[in-house]
Amino acid sequence: MNNVREETSIEACRDLWNAFSPNAHAWDDWDLMYAFHDQENYDFHFLVHSTDGVDDGLVPLVRDNRDGSYELFGGSYPDARVLWIQPAHFGDFYAAFPDRTDLFDLKGAFVEELLAACPQFEPNFTEVDQRYYLEPKAFDYDFNNHIQTFSSEKRKGFLYDLRKVRERNLDLRWSEDDETDLFIKLVNRNFGDESDYAKPSGQAELHRVISDLKESGWLRTLTIAVDGEMQAVSMSAHFGQNWIALYASSNNDIKNLGKLLNVETIQEASRRGVDEISYMTGMAWKAAWKMSAEACRTMRKPARPPVTPVEATPAG
Repeated sequence: MNNVREETSIEACRDLWNAFSPNAHAWDDWDLMYAFHDQENYDFHFLVHSTDGVDDGLVPLVRDNRDGSYELFGGSYPDARVLWIQPAHFGDFYAAFPDRTDLFDLKGAFVEELLAACPQFEPNFTEVDQRYYLEPKAFDYDFNNHIQTFSSEKRKGFLYDLRKVRERNLDLRWSEDDETDLFIKLVNRNFGDESDYAKPSGQAELHRVISDLKESGWLRTLTIAVDGEMQAVSMSAHFGQNWIALYASSNNDIKNLGKLLNVETIQEASRRGVDEISYMTGMAWKAAWKMSAEACRTMRKPARPPVTPVEATPAG
């Protein structure tokens, strides 16, 4: 007999998470995902599948009390996620999903496996985005070798841009420091009210996440001062052999500083010998840098018409 039950207490949900989590990726870590979790506005509604009384699948839903929608624990920022279920059981879970359930940016290869078992749900997975990443081994752990794969014209312009910005009075510093306030200052300077961190809720989430990364020992921070003033910062998560470029911002008035920030972040991750550097989803400049890509697909109940993502290229 198959059935799906709901668990709503934090104690039960944490125990289930720890029982099912493979602990293979940063997104598998309860503490980090709890840092992304908005405790004031979201409640736990974890769905557990069991067969003959044995738990064998988990979809960790949370409910947004402001609009009644449901999403995965940890929100929409983490990407390329995998549900800890048997694909053949997805129909049981789908029947238990409330209307207005959105599972953002599931790993494309996992969705293909799921749809092979349950092809009737193809209309629920029409939204596709790309997660961009680099494998340092492919360029012998030196991003300069990757730059050599650009077209002659693009390579010449790229190296010129880096050379010009490096002529400035720069101070680059790697640390494990929490530079959340600097990041917020730079993002809000560039984007004003349109910034994700203009509101206290966005700032609070960022503080929680960076605090957890620092406590776990996974935080890797690069700051760049120009003429003695902090003008750029990146904060990444280094989990095992994976590096996630989570947050980065620079003063957009300083030409190509953002480009240098990303190059130096990639070089540091490469020096540390990681297997993969994830630059997460969206933004056309990542494709222009010839990063590898994998599909991420969003599930919605009820199904929606296909949406083509709009991408933007940041300055610098």
